[in-house]
Amino acid sequence: DFGNLINPMVVEGQVHGGIAQGVGQALYEEAAYNDNGQLLSASYMDYCMPRADNFPSLKVENLVTACTHNDLGVKGCGEAGAIASPPAVINAVVDALSPLGVTDITMPATPQKVWQAIQSAQTKAAE
Repeated sequence: DFGNLINPMVVEGQVHGGIAQGVGQALYEEAAYNDNGQLLSASYMDYCMPRADNFPSLKVENLVTACTHNDLGVKGCGEAGAIASPPAVINAVVDALSPLGVTDITMPATPQKVWQAIQSAQTKAAE
């Protein structure tokens, strides 16, 4: 709920951008350091971020509840999707892996971390 929408297209762009930012945080983005403290993800060649073509088309619905504290009835909306998307994505990953006994995975849930969680769960199940 962003109150009265002055420019719905901008609001939709902010929601899409926020979701992409949150998914990136959950699955891709990591400041990685080696044992000597050297940053390993110092450039965009090494730091993975989502791109627009990584996402399906999203439909944004708006519930308008005018703000009573200003004459326009507007509220802020900057990158709002970034708030809920990381926990939603991580919970979905853990839920998908729960039949294997995985109960936790840290962000970012990279393919390597998911694979390691699966291998660890299978090793525990075999014991």
